[in-house]
Amino acid sequence: MAQKVITVNINVYEQSVTNRHSAYEVTYVNKYLDEGWVIKDIIHSPTAAANWTNITFVLEK
Repeated sequence: MAQKVITVNINVYEQSVTNRHSAYEVTYVNKYLDEGWVIKDIIHSPTAAANWTNITFVLEK
């Protein structure tokens, strides 16, 4: 069984602004999903910067 770990840093808008939403497509993760990898776990890591978030995908094949 093989595993890959991909960490993605996403710049999000300030949450203090009303009705501001964003959606992101993570092309790196999509590429591996197309190759038959599956997401085993997702880990969200907060950062010191208010506009950034880190998401780690653990993939398995």
